[in-house]
Amino acid sequence: MLALLRAALDRGRLDGRAAKDADSNCIPIRHPSFRKPDPLIYSQPYLMGLGLAVTWDNPDVELRRGGVVVPSSHLDPDTDYEIVARIWNGSTNAPIVDLPVEFSYLDFGMGAVSVPIGSTKVDLGVKGGAGCPAFTTIHWRTPSVPGHYCLQVRLTWIDDANPLNNLGQENLNVGQAHSPAEFTFVVRNADEERHVFGFEVDAYELPEPLPCEAIDRPSQRELQRRSVAPAAARLAPALPARVRALHDRAAHPVPEGWSVVFDPPEVALAPGAAQTVRVSVEPPPGFVGARRLNVRAVDGPAIAGGVTLVVEK
Repeated sequence: MLALLRAALDRGRLDGRAAKDADSNCIPIRHPSFRKPDPLIYSQPYLMGLGLAVTWDNPDVELRRGGVVVPSSHLDPDTDYEIVARIWNGSTNAPIVDLPVEFSYLDFGMGAVSVPIGSTKVDLGVKGGAGCPAFTTIHWRTPSVPGHYCLQVRLTWIDDANPLNNLGQENLNVGQAHSPAEFTFVVRNADEERHVFGFEVDAYELPEPLPCEAIDRPSQRELQRRSVAPAAARLAPALPARVRALHDRAAHPVPEGWSVVFDPPEVALAPGAAQTVRVSVEPPPGFVGARRLNVRAVDGPAIAGGVTLVVEK
């Protein structure tokens, strides 16, 4: 997904050629009457591709047991749960009927293999309309083997204005800091090349949205221009400076006094290979409460995935 986003940028958005590019070399359609919906979910791969910080405690994915919300890190084996997904539409003029929503899970970790759970369909209204966001639920019986599992929700639509924001993950692990809090996860190299993954940590949490008046609203003419913009401009939009600053990883460093140690500090993985990594998180003296830390495995532009660790004391 990140490779597709970089390719979109390379096609000319940054050098001024995007206005001449068409979505298709065969049938370049450019007219306001040709409308594309944009089904989307909180998508960590897409947001990371835009250079933003992310949380793996997905705000659009919720687990329930008997109608009661439960954290994804505290699931019992061989037990029935409901997964609820919240779906959005970035389009103000193109609704969707019977949008397919696919559910799956990964063995807990980064870049693991996806195991299908099932799929549903949902009607999705336009942005700002009564049918947006839409909600869909699927029943899931957890595997009989105890452990942590990363949930995935994927939206599939053949004529999507932005097909890169359709995959959301829920990957959360909670540890008690009796001394250091200890976590483990598996890193897998899903790429076709060998990578040496190191680990990056930040303390980003979803902030309160900026008030509408704090952001310059585009004119109707600008909105119309964007509706027929080429794919490169839609896949990598120019974010307002205040929005980008709010979600910048550099603005959310690990707080002073916290220690995060990885064992091993990096992993060299051949294509398809996997390795277990242990993390020790030591809060400062006197810490009480809960702190979220986001970890991602990276090798330059290659990202294996990530997990949000919750340290409680």
